Amino acid sequence: MGDFLLKKIIIIAGPSGAGKTTISDYLSEKYGIPRVLTHTTRPMRTGEKQNVSYHFETDETFAQLHFFEHIRYGSYQYGSSREALNLAWKKHDLVSLIVDIKGVYTYIKQLGDKVYFLYVTTSTKEELKERLLKRGDDPEKIKERLSGSELNLLPEDLKQYAHVIVNDDLAKTKQALDALMARFQAKKYRLL
Repeated sequence: MGDFLLKKIIIIAGPSGAGKTTISDYLSEKYGIPRVLTHTTRPMRTGEKQNVSYHFETDETFAQLHFFEHIRYGSYQYGSSREALNLAWKKHDLVSLIVDIKGVYTYIKQLGDKVYFLYVTTSTKEELKERLLKRGDDPEKIKERLSGSELNLLPEDLKQYAHVIVNDDLAKTKQALDALMARFQAKKYRLL
């Protein structure tokens, strides 16, 4: 197990349709950076596995965890916990997690320089709209997502922490991520 000081988490946030999952998958497939599992109280869907897809919880077990962020959708709860992060850090020095923009504040406040904040967006709202339509989102829901707080815009006070990736072209995005990973590797092996 690596030195705790070297542990980092790449927090990925941005609007729906910007490509957060694609980026997280790329980091996992190419660099072996796993996504920290989140918790939910919703029932397991076909094909999902306990502690692989999610940490599936009851309301009671959910209440015992220490959350960076949690939310209730309908009658189910979802959240990302300190326990799940520590579990991931036991096996990997570098992990990633997709969070809501509000969750970024908590991670930065609680983990400070262990957080590398990647803000993913596109150059236009049109591009986001196209992607959301392509993936089959309901046009009414798209309108909601592209307005107000649902848009997950980068707040002024988070700009100083954000490493912005404009994901209009996946090949260019992958090059930017490769450059980022090269910097991580250089830092990790630099003699202190």
